[in-house]
Amino acid sequence: MGDGSGFQVSEDAPRHYQTQVARFMVPISESLVSSVVEPGDVVLDVACGTGIATRLAAAAAGSSGRVVGSDLNQGMIRYSRQVSAVEWPEIVWDEASALDLPYQDASFDRVICQQGVQFFPDPGAGLAEMGRLTRTGGSVAVTVWSELSTSPYFEALVEMLIEHAHLDPSEPAFTATEDEIVEWFHAGGLSVPTVELVEAEVELPPMGDYIPAHLKAVPWAGSYFSLDEPSRQAAIEQVEGRMGKYRTPNGFLSPFGSHLAHATQ
Repeated sequence: MGDGSGFQVSEDAPRHYQTQVARFMVPISESLVSSVVEPGDVVLDVACGTGIATRLAAAAAGSSGRVVGSDLNQGMIRYSRQVSAVEWPEIVWDEASALDLPYQDASFDRVICQQGVQFFPDPGAGLAEMGRLTRTGGSVAVTVWSELSTSPYFEALVEMLIEHAHLDPSEPAFTATEDEIVEWFHAGGLSVPTVELVEAEVELPPMGDYIPAHLKAVPWAGSYFSLDEPSRQAAIEQVEGRMGKYRTPNGFLSPFGSHLAHATQ
């Protein structure tokens, strides 16, 4: 499943993604959807994962709108259908590559992508495909995690994986600068996007509980689970130490920062 995304996960990862990653994904997805989706819109959510932004888009578009979620990962699409079946049965879920989407030109008012473009093997090609599907006057909008310094938990987690789990420093390439995002839009033939930094404060459980559950949802963390128990504990203690200023009685309250970019077609 390699041509559409660099974010490939194990079979049980969607459940962990929905229960753990959703903690910090939901507020960023809310900003993404509210920036472009209006009642009655026809919306495509590319690389939709477990459908967090897709369901928010369905709520924003309302009964007069129509929403489609697509993702290359079969497990993500299967899970999305399951968790949405009761409340959002009208959402269409398609397994599809972000670089070769099975829809007609100019068939959507809004094409969105939450935290997916940075994983495309060719972000410009992915954005070109998103632009192809957007009607004149419609919008292409994406979120991409901003520099690690804007998300202390991510920064501490990556440092821990590099130091303790021998992660290749180039492996978790899930952030981008504003200039990189603008270049991706340019390469995709889209207009210059408006790019803003959106931030959210997110409650996280104690790291000993949260880190193992979170890492089961991401594809680059396998080396952590190969560590023996004392090494895992030392790794968790390192993250806790670097997150000390964000500690609360129940866990941690951590900022998360993301770029939100959108362009009119």
